[in-house]
Amino acid sequence: MSDSNKSKFSATRKLTYFAVLTAITIVLQLVGNTVRVGIVTLNFSLIPIVLAGILLGVWYGTALGAITGLIILLHNGVLGADGFTNVLFATDPVVIILVCILKTAVAGAVSGLLFKAIRHKNAFVASLLASASVPVVNSGLFIVGMLFITKSLYSVGFIAEGANAFSTIVLGFVGLNFVFEFAVNLIVAPAIYRVISVVDKSVLYTEDTENDK
Repeated sequence: MSDSNKSKFSATRKLTYFAVLTAITIVLQLVGNTVRVGIVTLNFSLIPIVLAGILLGVWYGTALGAITGLIILLHNGVLGADGFTNVLFATDPVVIILVCILKTAVAGAVSGLLFKAIRHKNAFVASLLASASVPVVNSGLFIVGMLFITKSLYSVGFIAEGANAFSTIVLGFVGLNFVFEFAVNLIVAPAIYRVISVVDKSVLYTEDTENDK
């Protein structure tokens, strides 16, 4: 296989995977808002972001993160699927738009960068750290964004009068949801690593077969 053909094959493969991960993200995000265990919303939509950053690279991870954030904004904020996001979108639209899109986009970028930096030393550790980084960055930027609009949070009643804003945001708004997202991403890290291995072997086998023709 010539270098140009290899490049075309790689680009086509990445676009195909990206399209599949985007479709999965849409389904997971739309379904995730309806699946709850107690006060925890079972959100699996961060997993495709990890896969995009690891399998496809930094830019794809960033792009899928941005798409995820846009879906969250439209579904939860604009269409009102989530009362919290919908109310804050009405009071602070610019901040909510930035928070929704940037937190997942940056998370995808960080995931891809971490994996790229560490994969040659230890691919499993790289996938583990990349997986863990997404919920950490996502929740961290959400907390920062909420701190910018604490006046609105008090005024609409999301933070009780006299309550500490930071502790309420961290424990009340993020809390168990972050724990669930972090645990899920760490649990699926070995599976992600296996996917990487299978994909790499499959690609190498395909290229070797083409070269033998």
